[in-house]
Amino acid sequence: METTREKLIRATFDEVFSHGYQGASLSDILAKAGVHKGSMYHFFANKKEMALAAIEETILKKNLQKYSYVETYTSGLLEAFYTQLKDTSVRDFKRGCPIANVVQEMSNIDEEFNTLMKSIYGAFRANIKAIFDKAIEVGEMKPCDTTKLALFTTSTIEGAILAAKASGNAQDYSDVIEELIEHIEGKR
Repeated sequence: METTREKLIRATFDEVFSHGYQGASLSDILAKAGVHKGSMYHFFANKKEMALAAIEETILKKNLQKYSYVETYTSGLLEAFYTQLKDTSVRDFKRGCPIANVVQEMSNIDEEFNTLMKSIYGAFRANIKAIFDKAIEVGEMKPCDTTKLALFTTSTIEGAILAAKASGNAQDYSDVIEELIEHIEGKR
């Protein structure tokens, strides 16, 4: 059963992801969570603190789970990564990428959001780099600059999500990912 704090985190993340931080309604968050304002103040000082916690806990947890398989693979690592990249069922092309959305909206106007998003994006890049490092270690990829390849890959994934969001067509995402995979395959 979900705790009050967990309900607030889930509702806040959903509201910020759907409407942006500045467009997020505290009353809508509380209604979605099914709690009163007093319950929120028991856990968080204000909307900003709650939003920062929701973003950090939801996105970091999602990224850690998404790439946790890296440590267990001794072969087929890149194929597993490609399968994950191609899976459009886990993407929300209508709302886009929560990382990119918050970076674009808040990073230039709020230092706490900027710091958090740098940390989250850094973790995303580090996770992708770990996949490439492991692929080199197990002989699936030739030695290369995995830091640059991870930057290229994360940037391309973000761009693919944005392209699909802008066009309203998931095929745009798939087409970009197909080209990304072809680029990575060149490192074999």
